[in-house]
Amino acid sequence: MILFLDGGYTQAAGSLACLESIREYTQKEELISVKIEENMDWDRVCRYLEDAQAIVLAADVYLDSVSSRVLRFLEMVEQAVIEGESIGGKFYAILYTELYEGEQTSVAMEVLKNFCVHANITWGRGLGIGGNKAGTVSLKKSVWSLFRKSVTDFRMRSLHEQALFIREKIQGTDVYIKPEGVSRNEYIRKMNHETKKSNRVKIAQN
Repeated sequence: MILFLDGGYTQAAGSLACLESIREYTQKEELISVKIEENMDWDRVCRYLEDAQAIVLAADVYLDSVSSRVLRFLEMVEQAVIEGESIGGKFYAILYTELYEGEQTSVAMEVLKNFCVHANITWGRGLGIGGNKAGTVSLKKSVWSLFRKSVTDFRMRSLHEQALFIREKIQGTDVYIKPEGVSRNEYIRKMNHETKKSNRVKIAQN
């Protein structure tokens, strides 16, 4: 059984793309999705953790860290292990950031690896995806459709590869990716423009 932990994540290619990419390559296995929330059925989650051969966390990264809600959940898992719960599944991470470089998730990735050490869980592989809002970057309309395909593909290839590691329950080297088909400066300029536009709208509404 594969346990998919939704730590709160978004991506331009679609909010279900991450889960579906794993489901596509692990069709013969049971895949259970759990959203990390304040009020979770902890007993049920513990049973899933005990039975899972692979644990997959998908989450956004802000300021070099996953959300406080995810961190609290990891602390609870660590405490459960200390108290005697058995967790034998390998741990896989898929982290997203709005920053251009996927390497910007590396600090958060190390936090998760440290958690695995303390919780005595085997680290499987990490995937850090930069340019989480690459879909907001626009080019000329004549080439927009080609760019949109490029934006989607740069994520999906890596997600499919990650899914293969998860399916086989094997360890691998962490991978960090960034958007294809758009330069760093262009991405940053567009993101700054979108941020200013959003702020103007909020001010106008107030």
